[in-house]
Amino acid sequence: MPAIYSQEWYEAMFRLANSRDDISQKVPQGEWRVAVEIVGDGKSPYVPEGTTKHFFIRFLDGKVVEYRECDERISRRDLHYRFSGPASAFEGVAAGVLDPVEVGLNGTITVRGDMRFLLQHAEMVNVIFDVYTNSDVTEWPKGKPPYA
Repeated sequence: MPAIYSQEWYEAMFRLANSRDDISQKVPQGEWRVAVEIVGDGKSPYVPEGTTKHFFIRFLDGKVVEYRECDERISRRDLHYRFSGPASAFEGVAAGVLDPVEVGLNGTITVRGDMRFLLQHAEMVNVIFDVYTNSDVTEWPKGKPPYA
């Protein structure tokens, strides 16, 4: 198991996303470009307060074809969706202690993009998070949320 946010972790996430047909079949056909912004909140030992991790994920016809960390914020014109929120929330979802739908609905993680379309494909989001939280792909060397 690779440590969260390591190069090995990015590669494992890429392989995991493409290893499940139940995910690929639920992702709408065509190209979908997504940014994820994980903001250091003083709680997460993995993302220092005052810093932000920027990720770019590109789906093409149901498969992840690009998944990488970027040095800076990704331009809005290049995206279909942007998910932004505190590191402890994203890591809580990854650890299976926070519900991804709940943190989206209550505004802890903000979503920018066509919400009607995203709600139509809510099952896809649930499958992706279910696969991730039950995959054992992440090692938590500094402690797993809620960082006891």
